[in-house]
Amino acid sequence: MARLFWGEKKCKRADVVQLLERFEQGLKESEMAEILDWDRRTVNNYLRELQEENRVYKDGRLWFTDDDAA
Repeated sequence: MARLFWGEKKCKRADVVQLLERFEQGLKESEMAEILDWDRRTVNNYLRELQEENRVYKDGRLWFTDDDAA
């Protein structure tokens, strides 16, 4: 597994949140992976972390930002 440089994880998490903010209708993991040019599993890992922090949520197959989280 590839190692991340210091601060890179925080930047990648921000990339996921910013992407979801641009697509208010929500996105599937596979769509995010294609847009970000990441592996779908990588996207899933970041989404799960963000979900635990209540920054994103899943409705069906689509992911959204949690507007109430700040």
